[in-house]
Amino acid sequence: MKFGLFFFIWAVMFSFAPVAYSQSDEFITGKLLDAKTKEPIVFATVRIQGKALGVISNLDGGFKIPIEFQLEGTVLEISSMGYETKNIQISTLKKNGINTILIKSAVLELQETIVTAKAKRSKRLSARKIIKYALERIPDNYPNDPFSLIGYYRDYQLQKKEYINLNEAIVQVFDMGFQSDDYTNTQYGLFSYEKNKDFKVDSLAAKPYDYVTKDKFIPDASLISDYGGNELMILHIHDAIRNHDIKTYSFVNKLTEDFLKGHLFSSVEKTSYGNKAVYKIGIKKMMPPFQVVGTIYIDKSNYAIRKLDYAVYKKNSDSSFENKRDFYNSTEKELLIEILVEYTDIKDKMYLNYISFHNKFRIRRPALFRIKKGLFDKANGLLEIELNKPAKNYDELKLSDFSLTFKGKEIRVQRIIKAVGNKITVKLSSKPGQIELISQLLSNDRDLEKEKLFMRIKNLIDEDFNLLDERKLESFDQFREFFTQKVIKDFNNDFSKEDLMYKTIPLYDSSQPIYKKNDNVDYWMNTPLKTIEN
Repeated sequence: MKFGLFFFIWAVMFSFAPVAYSQSDEFITGKLLDAKTKEPIVFATVRIQGKALGVISNLDGGFKIPIEFQLEGTVLEISSMGYETKNIQISTLKKNGINTILIKSAVLELQETIVTAKAKRSKRLSARKIIKYALERIPDNYPNDPFSLIGYYRDYQLQKKEYINLNEAIVQVFDMGFQSDDYTNTQYGLFSYEKNKDFKVDSLAAKPYDYVTKDKFIPDASLISDYGGNELMILHIHDAIRNHDIKTYSFVNKLTEDFLKGHLFSSVEKTSYGNKAVYKIGIKKMMPPFQVVGTIYIDKSNYAIRKLDYAVYKKNSDSSFENKRDFYNSTEKELLIEILVEYTDIKDKMYLNYISFHNKFRIRRPALFRIKKGLFDKANGLLEIELNKPAKNYDELKLSDFSLTFKGKEIRVQRIIKAVGNKITVKLSSKPGQIELISQLLSNDRDLEKEKLFMRIKNLIDEDFNLLDERKLESFDQFREFFTQKVIKDFNNDFSKEDLMYKTIPLYDSSQPIYKKNDNVDYWMNTPLKTIEN
C-alpha cells in the first residue's frame, strides 16, 4: 500500500462569500438520547418525511432543521442502527431551546439458517461467511449507474469537548457509479464554503501538518492513505465500501481482497435498522503495537453492508501484555484513527448516508518561559542572557545547567556573575581551545542566525513552574465529515466543468468556484453546538 503523510488536511484561513443555502435563518434544535441510558445517539438519520431531505445527529446527539418545516406541518422520521424508528410531528417541537427526544433500542431475533446440498441439514451462517456474501454482492447492492448526493460537509477539531476551527460547506457529489473509479471520475460542486466565526479559532492547530519541526503532526501518519487532493477528496477516499476495489487505508487495504483474510470476526449478533433485520459482527486485528476494533452491519435480506465502524489503536509505550486477550481488553491504548461510513437503501440500491473520518494529532506550543536574546560584552568576555520573564530558582543554578553551542562546538561557562529579575550574566571560559571560538562569537561581523548559536539553561523555572524553553505537546481530535441530505438517482451530468471544485487545491482557496444551482435553497448546515454536552 502506498503510505505517506496526511498533509492535505489544511487549515482554513480564507472563506468564500456565503450563498443562500437555507430558506430560513431560524432553526428548531433537537437532541437524541437513548431512552434507557440517556446517552447521546450519535449519527442518527433525521429525515423530513415526504421531502427526502434530512440531517445526521452530531456527537452530542444534536441536530437542527429549518423552522419552516414546522409551519408546513411535516413529520420528522428518526432512525439509527439498533433503535426503533420514531416519527414526530414537527409542530409539537418547541421553537426555543433544545428538544430532547428519547429513542428506544430495538432487538430482533435473527434465526438465519441455510441448507447445504450435500449434508441436507441446516446450520447457522458464520460471521466470515456472511461477510463473504456481502463482499461478493457489492456490484448488485450499490449503484452502477451515475447518481448524485447533496449534503453538508464540515471539518473541525475537538479539544476537551470544545469544537474549534469549524469550517462548513454544502457540497454536491457527482458519482459516475460504483463501476467507475471514484478518485478519478467523481466530481464535486461547492454551493458554499465558509469558516464559522462563531467558533473558537486556534491558529496553531489550524496550520498545515509539519513533520520537520513537529509543530503539528499525526502520530503514525503512515496509517492514512496518501492519494493526493484536498481535504474533501481525502475524506471520500476513506470510504472503503465505495472504494472496495482499491487500497484505501491501513489494515482494511483492498476491501474485497484483504478484509476477510486480514481480520478476526466475532459471533453474529442481532440488531435492526428501521424495520430491517441486520447482522452485527465484531471486527478485530492485532499487529503490535496496533490493534483494530470495529463493527460491520450487514442487511439480512440481501447482504448489503449498511455500516462499517473501523478504529485503530496503539498500545502505550510503557504498557506490556502477556497475551492477545489482555491487549484487546486493556484501556492502556490510544485511538489513532476511526472511520465510520453508513449506507441507506433507496428502493433496491444502497447510497451513502454519511462518512466520518477521525484522527488524532498533536501540536507543540511555543514555550511560555523562554530566552529572548543574548547580549555580549566583548571587552570582558561576558554574556548577558535576557529571559521573557523572571525566574523563580536562580539560587539553584549550576554551571552544568548552561549549554552554549556555536558552530556546533561547545562554549563553556566559567562562572555565574549575576542572576536577578529576568537577566543572567555569565563569564565565558578562557581555557585553551575556547579563546578562538569565543573571539569569533564576539566579533562584530558575525551572523549569529546563520552561524547557529544555541543557548540552553536546564532546570530553570518561572513563578508558574514552567520549565525554561519547554514546549508542551497538546493532543487534538481532527474530524472530516460528509452527511447526505438528498440522493438524486439517474442524474444527467448537468454540470459544466467551470463550476466544479478543483480537486488538487484546498477548499478555501479563492480560485475555487461556487457551484450555482437553482434548488440550493433546499439544503442547510447542521452546525453543532460549541461544546459537546452529555
